[in-house]
Amino acid sequence: MEVNFQILKSVPTRGGHGGVKMKTQKKEKEAKNRPASRKPAHRKMPAPGKLSGPDGSAASGPRRLLSLRNKIFVSFLLPILFVVVIGIVSYNAAADGLSEKFRDSSQQVSQMAMDYVDVSLAFIKGEALQYMVDGGLVSYGLGSMEGDQIAKTNFLNDTRSGLVAIQHMNNMIHNIHIVTKKGIEMFSTNAPERQNGIYEEYCAEMQAKSEDGRTMSQWAEGHEALDSALSLNGADTFIVYQIPTNKKAAYIVVDISSSALYDRLRAIDFGEGSICGFVTDNGKELLYENVKEGGTGSLVQGESVFADTEFFADSLEGEEMCIARKVRFRGASYLYIHAKSEEGAGINFCALVPYEVITGQAQKIKGITAAAVILACVVAGFVGLSITLGIQKNMKAISSRFNQVADGDLRTEVKAYGKDEFQDLAQVANNMIRNNRNLVMGLYKTIQVLEQSTGQVDDASGDINTCSQDITRAINEINVGMDKQAEHAQECAVKTNTLSERIKEVRGRVEHTQALADKTERMIGQGAEIVGVLGDKAQETWEVTQKVGDSITQLQSESQAINEFVETISSISKQTNLLSLNASIEAARAGTAGMGFAVVASEIRKLAEDSNRAAGEIRNQVNMITKYTEQTVKDADYAQEIVHIQEKAVRQVIDVFGGMSEQITELLSELKQIAVGTEAADRERNDTIDAVENISAIIEETASSALMVHGMAENLLHSAEKLDRISHALNDNMDGLKTEISAFKVEE
Repeated sequence: MEVNFQILKSVPTRGGHGGVKMKTQKKEKEAKNRPASRKPAHRKMPAPGKLSGPDGSAASGPRRLLSLRNKIFVSFLLPILFVVVIGIVSYNAAADGLSEKFRDSSQQVSQMAMDYVDVSLAFIKGEALQYMVDGGLVSYGLGSMEGDQIAKTNFLNDTRSGLVAIQHMNNMIHNIHIVTKKGIEMFSTNAPERQNGIYEEYCAEMQAKSEDGRTMSQWAEGHEALDSALSLNGADTFIVYQIPTNKKAAYIVVDISSSALYDRLRAIDFGEGSICGFVTDNGKELLYENVKEGGTGSLVQGESVFADTEFFADSLEGEEMCIARKVRFRGASYLYIHAKSEEGAGINFCALVPYEVITGQAQKIKGITAAAVILACVVAGFVGLSITLGIQKNMKAISSRFNQVADGDLRTEVKAYGKDEFQDLAQVANNMIRNNRNLVMGLYKTIQVLEQSTGQVDDASGDINTCSQDITRAINEINVGMDKQAEHAQECAVKTNTLSERIKEVRGRVEHTQALADKTERMIGQGAEIVGVLGDKAQETWEVTQKVGDSITQLQSESQAINEFVETISSISKQTNLLSLNASIEAARAGTAGMGFAVVASEIRKLAEDSNRAAGEIRNQVNMITKYTEQTVKDADYAQEIVHIQEKAVRQVIDVFGGMSEQITELLSELKQIAVGTEAADRERNDTIDAVENISAIIEETASSALMVHGMAENLLHSAEKLDRISHALNDNMDGLKTEISAFKVEE
C-alpha cells in the first residue's frame, strides 16, 4: 500500500449569499458552491548532506558562517585567544615591573656613584683645610723662610712628601699645587722643577671665571695659567678644588682626576647603548657609552649629550637630589637618571638608558608567548579538522536519510558511523520514522470515519437554518408592535414633561417674586432705621449750631476788649512820642553834654512809632475778625433754620416707610397662597410622570427581551450558515487529505 501525505493549510471559501437554504436546494447547489480541491504542492528538498533554509533552498551567507564546523573551530580558538590575552597582560605587567625595579636599582647605583665621589671630595677638602692653617706654609708663602735656606729646603721636602702621600691615598687626586706669590717658588706633586709663583695671575684668571668677576669659588673647572706654568695637560683634570691659606699667603689647588672619574663610570653597567657621565653645572661633561664588544659608539668627539637638554636643566632647578624619569632622546625613549653632589662641588651624575634594555626580558616573554600561541593554533586546527570531518561524514549520512523521509518514504532506516552520540541520534531518528509511519496508517483510517460524520453534519445544519429563519420572522413582528407602543408612551411623556416645565416655571416666578418682596421689606426696615438715625443727627446738628452761635457771640465780646486795649496802647505811644520829642529839644539845648541823652530820646521815639504801628495793625486784624464773626453769626442762624426743616422732613419719610411695610406684608401673604397651590399641582404632575415612566419601562423591558431573542435567533442563523460552510470546507479538505496521504510509502 502506497500513501502520499503532506500537511496542507487550506482556507475554506464562503459559498452562497448568506440566505436560508432548504435541504433540497443545498444538495442541488453543493457542487456549484464547493471550491475545487487543491492539489498538494510538493516542496523540492535539497540534496542530501546540504544545509537548507526554511524554504528548502541551500543555506548560504550568515547560515554558513554559523555552521557546525565554524563553531567547533571557534570553540578551539577561544582558549587560544584567552592565552593571547593572558600573554599580553603578562608582558605589560612584566614590562612595568621590570621598569620599576630597574628604575629603583638605577637610582641606587647612581646615588652610590655620586656618594663615592662626594666622599672623595670631602676627604680632599679635609686635607686641604689642614694645609690652610699650617703655620709653616703661611710663613713660606709670606717669604719668611727666604733668609734660611736650610729651613726652607727641609720645609719644601717635607711638605712635598706629605702632598705625594695624600695623592697616593686618594686616586681621585691627580695633582696638588701650592701657588705662591711672585718671587717665591711654588711646588707641585707632578712638577719636579720649581717655578716662580704666579699667585696674582692665578687669582686674576679665577676671578674672571666667576659670575661677578671678583670672588673666587672653591670649585673650578680648570686653570690655564697654572697648566701653562707647570706644563700640565688640562684634559687630565675634570674639576679643581682651591682654597687660600691663612693671610692669603698662598693658594692650595687640588686637581680632580678625569681618569679616576672615567674608571668609575666604566664600572657602572646600565646595559648596551646606555650613556652615563659626570656633568658640571656649567655644562662640562665626562661621558662613557656602553658599546657592544666590536661595535661602534654613537658619541661624537666634542658633542654635548646632557648639558644642552631640557631635562638636564629641569633636574638642576629641581630640589630632589636623585631622580629618574622617562625622556625622549634622539627620537627614542630613554630612562634619564640624575644625581646631585651634596658637597656643593657643582658636579652631577647623569645617565641615559634605552627602554629596550629595560624591557629586554619582557620581550623574551613576548616571544615565548607568541610561539606558544602559534603552536596551540596548529594543534587546535588539526584536532578541530579531525573532529569536523567525522561530524560531517555522519551529518551527510543522516541528512541523506532525512531527505528520503521528507520525500514521503517512511520505509528508510538511518545509519551512523562510529560509537559516539550520532548512534543515539540515528536510533532516535529511526524511532521517529517508525512512529510517523504508524501515525499515517492510523490517520488514513480516521479519515474514512470523518467522511461519514461530515454528511450527517450537513443534514443537521440545514434543519437548524430553517428553524432559525422562522424564529427571526416572528421576533421581527413582535418588534414592530412594541415600537408603536413605545412611540405613544413617549408622546404622553413629552406632553407631561411640557406641563411639568410650565408648572416649574410658575413656581419659580412666584418664588422669585416672594424673594423680591422679602428683600424689599428688609430694605424698607433698613431705610426707616437710617432715616431715624438721620433725624437724631439733625437734632445733634441743631444743638451744635446753637453752641457755635454762643461761641461767636463770646468772640465778639473778646474782640471789643482787644480794641479797647489797642486804644490804650496807641494813647501811650503818642505820649511817649511827645516825651521823646521834648527830650530831643532839651538835649539840643544842652549841646555836647546832651548828645547821649539825644540818642536815647531818638530810640524811644522809634520805639513809640513801632508800638503805634503795631497797635494799628492789631486794630485792623480785630476789625476783620469782628466782620467775619458777624457773618458767621448770620450763617449759624440760617443753619438752625435748615436743620429744623430737615427734622420735619425726616418725620414725614418715617411715616411713608411705615405704610410701605404694611403693603409688602399683605403681598407676601398672597404669594404664599400661590406657592401652596403650585406645589399641589407639581405633586399631581409627578404622579402622572411616574405612571408614564412605569409604562415606558415595561415597554422597554419587553423590547429588550425581544431584541435579545432576535439576537439569539440571528446568532443561531449565523452559526447554521457557518456550520454549513465548515461542512463544505471539511468535505473539500477531506478530498485533499486523501490525495496527500496517498503520497506516503508505509509498506514494502
